[in-house]
Amino acid sequence: MSEVDAGQNILMTIKAGMAIRARDEVLDALVQMAGLYIERGLTQEGADVLAFVMRCETIPGDIEEAAVELWEDLERWICPRVLLDAENFAKKAYLEDVVEYVFAGI
Repeated sequence: MSEVDAGQNILMTIKAGMAIRARDEVLDALVQMAGLYIERGLTQEGADVLAFVMRCETIPGDIEEAAVELWEDLERWICPRVLLDAENFAKKAYLEDVVEYVFAGI
């Protein structure tokens, strides 16, 4: 599957998850999208999404683990300012805001 197809599939999952209020599925798809952002060099966008997911309460361990793993990889090589900005973004964001942010980047 191409990177573009993968991104489109993730966006469809997010849209469907929001429609049926399947929060965990949306969070999982957001972590996948953050991974794609990072692969594409969109590190700020990826960090923003990850920071939000990691601030969420009561998320399944596998989703949290995937988000933390990507975040820790970023910490090893990205400018610390990117991570600080992402943490500030996450403090103010709601799920709907992050979903809108992801779809605005299309």
